[in-house]
This record gives sequence, C-alpha cells and structure tokens, in this order.
Amino acid sequence: MSFTSHNFLIFFAAILAVYWISRNPRTQNIILLLASYTFYGWVAPWHTMVLGGSTILDYYLAIGIERDPSRAKRYLGLSLIANLGLLALAKYFHLFATLFFADTGDFFLKNILLPAGLSFYLLKKMGYMLDVSRGAFKPTHDITTFALYVSFFPQVISGPIDRPQKLIPQIETARTWKIENFTSAWPLLVMGFFKKVVIADSIKAIVDQVFTMQAPTKLLLLTGGIAFTLQILADFSAYTDLSRGFAFLLGFETTENFNKPYLALSPSEFWNRWHITLSIWLRDYIFFPLRRMLLKQHQWPGWISESIPPIITMLVSGIWHGVGWTFIIWGLYYGILIAVYQIFIPRADLKTARYPGRITAWLTTFILIIIGWIIFRAPSLDWIWQTVVHGPFGGGREQVIVALMCLSLTLFYSFPLAAKLLIDRWAGPGSWLNASYYALACLAIIVYINSASPDFIYFAF
Repeated sequence: MSFTSHNFLIFFAAILAVYWISRNPRTQNIILLLASYTFYGWVAPWHTMVLGGSTILDYYLAIGIERDPSRAKRYLGLSLIANLGLLALAKYFHLFATLFFADTGDFFLKNILLPAGLSFYLLKKMGYMLDVSRGAFKPTHDITTFALYVSFFPQVISGPIDRPQKLIPQIETARTWKIENFTSAWPLLVMGFFKKVVIADSIKAIVDQVFTMQAPTKLLLLTGGIAFTLQILADFSAYTDLSRGFAFLLGFETTENFNKPYLALSPSEFWNRWHITLSIWLRDYIFFPLRRMLLKQHQWPGWISESIPPIITMLVSGIWHGVGWTFIIWGLYYGILIAVYQIFIPRADLKTARYPGRITAWLTTFILIIIGWIIFRAPSLDWIWQTVVHGPFGGGREQVIVALMCLSLTLFYSFPLAAKLLIDRWAGPGSWLNASYYALACLAIIVYINSASPDFIYFAF
C-alpha cells in the first residue's frame, strides 16, 4: 500500500482507532506489529516470511552475543553473512536467473526474493547487531519489541533508518494520546501529500519522457536532470514527511531525514543534509571504522588516508541503491568529490567564506548535484556517453521549445518549495503566511489527488 492510496488511509484510520482504544502498552505493540505485517504483506503475503525469518534469526543472535561475549564475533559474522547474503541474492539473482531460467527467473525475483523495503530493514537489523556486539546497545529480550522495531510500518518500506537507541525505548514506553501528537503530525502530513501529489507526480511526466528518449539533445538532458533533481527531493522528502506524520499520530517521534539539502556548500554537506539516517549509518559503520584503521597503520600518506574512506563509503552507497554501472559510477563520483573537497577545500574555509564565495560554493555544489542525479537516473552509461559526446546541443527549433517548456514547468513546480523555505525562515511557523500556505496546499492536494498515484521512488531500493 502506498501512503497516498485510499486503501492505506482507510487501513490507517482503522488501526489508529483500535490502537488508541487499548491502554496496555504490550497490546498496543501487538496491534502495531500485526498492522506492520499486514501492511508489508498486502501485495505479496509471502514477503512477510523473509521479514519474519530474518528478524527471528537476528533476535536470537543478539541474545547469544549478550550471553556469550566470547562468541560475539562469530554471532555477528553469521548475522552479517545472512543479511548481506540476502541483500546480494535479492539484488543480483536476476543476473543469473534470467540467464538460466528466462521468464521464470524474473517472476521468482520480483515476487519472492525482492520484497519492498528489504534494503532498509536489513540496514536497521545490521546496525542493531553491530551496536549490540560492541556494547553500544543492550539487546531487548522481548521478541515483539524487536520485531516491531524492524517492521514498524511507517518506516519499513523506505525509512527513516532509526537507530535502536531512538526507537526501541519508545516502543517499550507506555503511550497515551496527547494533542501534541496531532499538532506535530498535521504539518508533516499536509507537506507530504502536497510534495508527492502536486509536485513529484507532476514533474515525473517530464523526467520519464526525457530519460526514456533514445537520443535526447544535451539541452533536453540538462532540463531532464534539473527536473529529476526536483522530483527526487519532493518525492523522497514527501515519503519521510508522511512517515514521520503517521508515526507522530501513533505516539512516536522518528528522525528527520532531510535538512534543506540543496542549500549545501559542498558534497559532504549535501550528504549530511540528504537522507540523513542513511548517511549516519554509512558514516558510523563504514566511514569511521575504515578511517580509524587507516590512521592506525601509519604507512599511508595523509591524502590516501583521507581519500579512501569517503570513496569506499560512497561506493557502498551506490551499490546499495541499485544494480548497474550507473549506480556504481554515481557512488564513485560522490566519493571522489568528497575526497577532493576534504583535501583541497576544507569545510572551515566554506563556512567562513564571505557572501560572494558562499554563493559560488553553493552554485558549484548544486551543479555537481544535478550531474550526479543525471548519472543516477540515466538508463545506462552508454546512453549518457552517446548524449553528451555525440548528441547535438539544442537540436531543431521544436526540441529547443520542448526543453524550455520542461525547464519552465520545473521552475513553476519548484516555486512552492522555495516559498515555504522563505516563509519558514522569515515569518515563522505561527504566522498567517504559514497558515495561508497550508490552506492553499490542501486545496492543491484536493485538485491534484489521484488514487492511481505512482509509487515513491525509493520503493525501488
């Protein structure tokens, strides 16, 4: 079920009513767990078998680490092999299945081996196991609590990837209805529906047309890249807003996942603002351990010790996001950019730069972000090569007009996000401007809403 579908809204309203009627925390958790598995298995019930089986395995391995610390590495290794193996099998099985089993391989992959949200809840579980193994978190002995942490339905498909230190204590705590649940939720829900239904789904038509063309012009590729830059921000931040809004209505406070990412002054700052929970996961479990290992060895030049961790970390991010050379190159692209900035443009210099310098740093970073999203969205590296190297710049008069129309529509649909940013900065949340904005957003949602709204982009990862 998509958050914007009629089925989900009816489902959530029913769960919300039953959930708050109950006063017992354990009963509430059982209700949420059943709701989460119902939500997750709505389209393909057998997907819950993968979710449930992997959850039970990690639950008992974490208990084993606590009871027998001498075998912690063995239990942790078994967990990582199981989780990473499942992820690799799901993502790469089709490369072999379609070769040997043709259509049967594709059917098996799509319907059994690749449940939606697999990448997200596996990262949740691996983070939990790593924290337990190094003593940063004591494992829960309540399997209902752990299962709900892994499968919590506002997060299970596309995050945020909340750490156990944040979410599990809330699961274990008694929850009662407070008016703050609603006042915290409704602005997120309005903005989530607005960004998804009005902005992202409208821009999607432009993006799909450009990136499915056999040979677009360079100008069309640029306008398509700018449009996708808007679409993916509106789409993914909309999912996060809705996820957090629904969680607030259930009495949970989850992590903010976006913090004005397109205002970043460097690639590393962009990743500190974009998909924050994934960036923190990669930083804590890959970047920092790798950097500490290299610094301890004292056998590498400083620039190598500074360059390898971001390159490896972002390469892992690219592989995690999808299968294909475009994702690998996209990850390496950001890894190299971050390494270059760390060595030649220290963060302190950007923060203390004067106004013209900050504008230049922002514009440069934004252009690099657009290039990155073009690589990310492109159907293949060969498609990019043919367009950039061999394609014409503008083409004929009609192609130029189409490109300018696409750019105009992108600017039109980006205006509401820019306006909200300025209102939040200069008027504040309690101003009449903010109230008017939300009223107009609700009106636009009613005009644009469609029960056949496309799925969120990050459902694919």
